[in-house]
Amino acid sequence: MRPINRDYEPLNEYTTPLSGRPDYTNVGVIKAVGRYGEKYSVGQIEYQRFFNEEYQYIITPYWDVIDGLDASVFQGIPGISMELRLERYYRVNMQPVFITERSPSRNREDLWELMESVGLDYYDRFEWLIRTELTCGNDNLIVERYREEPLELSYEEAKGQVDRLQRGDCIRIERQESLSKNPAVYTEKLLRLLGTGAEISFEAEGLRIDRENRDGIMMILRQQYYAAKLLERQRHQAGVERAAKRGAYRGRKRISVEPDLLRRTAELFHAKKISEKQAMERLGVASRSTFYRRLREVSGGKM
Repeated sequence: MRPINRDYEPLNEYTTPLSGRPDYTNVGVIKAVGRYGEKYSVGQIEYQRFFNEEYQYIITPYWDVIDGLDASVFQGIPGISMELRLERYYRVNMQPVFITERSPSRNREDLWELMESVGLDYYDRFEWLIRTELTCGNDNLIVERYREEPLELSYEEAKGQVDRLQRGDCIRIERQESLSKNPAVYTEKLLRLLGTGAEISFEAEGLRIDRENRDGIMMILRQQYYAAKLLERQRHQAGVERAAKRGAYRGRKRISVEPDLLRRTAELFHAKKISEKQAMERLGVASRSTFYRRLREVSGGKM
């Protein structure tokens, strides 16, 4: 892994850490969502509030995961100078760009509707963000709640709760073939486990994947994973073309969506009152491309 800068001197009061013990903290994990729905934990964001009403946000990039990704998946954390490669970034007594661009401000007319939609009866931008699954229009980043206690699990215990795994967890796998004997399936499963930030231990082989070697292994796995997905799509398209020539393929049947439901769902989604996932569930569509195509229909081709 490339070196991390631990000797950076703060430039001003907004980047100089507060001292003392906070009376309230809230922590989330920043995740980048890949093109096939896989999630990569790229950092931690912590909110600390002190008795004198001062506060700070601390953003801790997970460089071992970030270095295994490319620009097609991760373009950086908004408002953070990633080129500095700091161990931690501080935003003191100010809302970081990452929060302001994806959460409601105090002057929104529907502010309390948005708060109530996630079960909040008080104004808290960060907690609201954690409770939603919204992405900003400029990136593919989401925030999920951080779990304080680390887990040590067998693969059998972990495979049903991959989305709950995070940095600090350790997954024990009896041997590599326990994931799968199929190379493509093995690659996908291991990539998704490593993307959580958890450490992986293959007991029989004595192999451990952790912060020191994760980036290189993830880079190779991602290349293999996307190559396999591309080949799968090319084979599917070739099969469709052969079927079309025989007259046996007439395209997929268009999913019927009631117009009023589509219009109302589009309004809620654009107002950030429901997440992309919630909107897709309302409409009964499983494909993101189909979902956004329907949104363009209801908006007259404009997004």
